Amino acid sequence: MTRASRKPARAFLALVAAGAVAGGAHAAPAPVPPGDNPVSSVIEAFGKKNPTLSVLVERLDPAGSVTIASWRPQTALAPASTMKIITSAAALMTVGPDFRFTTRLEAAPDSVGPGGIVSGPVYLIGAGDPMLATRAYSRSGLDGLGTPLEDLARNVRETGTTRITGGVVVDETLFDRQRMGPLWKSSYRWECPPLSGIATNQNRATNGSNVSSPAIAAGQRLVAALRQAGVKVSGPVRAGRDAPGGEVIGQVRSKPLARILDFMNAHSDNFTAEILTKDVGAYGAGNGSTAAGTRRAEELLRREGVLTASDDFIDGSGLSHSNRLSATTLVGVLKEAQANPDWGDVLVRSLPQGGEGTLVRRLKGPAVRNRVHAKTGYINGVASLAGTVTSRSGTPYAFAFLMHTADIGGAQRTMDKAVTLLATGRADTAAGAS
Repeated sequence: MTRASRKPARAFLALVAAGAVAGGAHAAPAPVPPGDNPVSSVIEAFGKKNPTLSVLVERLDPAGSVTIASWRPQTALAPASTMKIITSAAALMTVGPDFRFTTRLEAAPDSVGPGGIVSGPVYLIGAGDPMLATRAYSRSGLDGLGTPLEDLARNVRETGTTRITGGVVVDETLFDRQRMGPLWKSSYRWECPPLSGIATNQNRATNGSNVSSPAIAAGQRLVAALRQAGVKVSGPVRAGRDAPGGEVIGQVRSKPLARILDFMNAHSDNFTAEILTKDVGAYGAGNGSTAAGTRRAEELLRREGVLTASDDFIDGSGLSHSNRLSATTLVGVLKEAQANPDWGDVLVRSLPQGGEGTLVRRLKGPAVRNRVHAKTGYINGVASLAGTVTSRSGTPYAFAFLMHTADIGGAQRTMDKAVTLLATGRADTAAGAS
């Protein structure tokens, strides 16, 4: 949808105002004296000692946005995990909130014989599903939202296959072979397991280490599930490409993308974010690489007019210190969600509320916890927070704080104080910041 063709949307305002409805009726906040802007004062006090900030807070008034606080809002800094807001938006704009990844098992043409016996190998074809997993791992590591390998195996048996004589060929070629994000420290391999077009159990081994070959691990786990489902399998597991014109003998579909984003943003899961970034490239540009996915994200935001000149997307999780993102862009994406509630409502809902997910120890007070949806961020020397909040009177805000400082605790306290002031209505009648 182009900017010129957009119509005003009310769904986003209703969403961010939901806290006001849930909390019951409240008296209007006491008027703020003219010129008094406590949110701006909080940011300025921190910024005087910690100047490397990019901050923007906007009140979303019916007549247009009003800037409540800003500090070099167009300066692009490392965003840490608030980068996942960009990844979420790009995925939603590319495939939509109802999209489901479909992992298929195929047999070569004319290889399925009488009695459901497959003469030769079968081909496990990766679809870039970040949630493909055994049931046990889904329960322990994916909030029960995994795409069960056991369901794929059962579907194979139910469609008539009884025996496979040639093993399993695993096709992970939807993605490139780069297992880590660009410009990452080598230690990040423990923050994010190896990336692959087919990943099972987030490419973690049983002992918690990373698997050495995602394709082989996926094939071995499928063989175990097939045997448990009553399908006899003989022959090796190997990596390769699918056979052209193959016959689908089983498949399994993931939960909708909207549910996957709920998991990713609640836990700030780096693996899911990086897989989805490659998915954006694969499904949106025909190239399953991190570079293609981040380039596609930039193109989508540029098309909507919310990308600043200094933004530079390197990965999808925010692990790289080389990412550059401005507070203006983050707030712009949240305002795009306002204009496009078909995907925007899903994006906002996927961000944790106070006391949930990565906000489990923050913004927990009764005045704010049910009024805020926000994504946290932290890497060495960087603290960030971006999202929406609605005040007691139902006034909605969008905010983004990117803070490069050694005082991480002070940065987080500053951000939380500012958001709490917004939630309690202290900026509802404040004049705009200069």
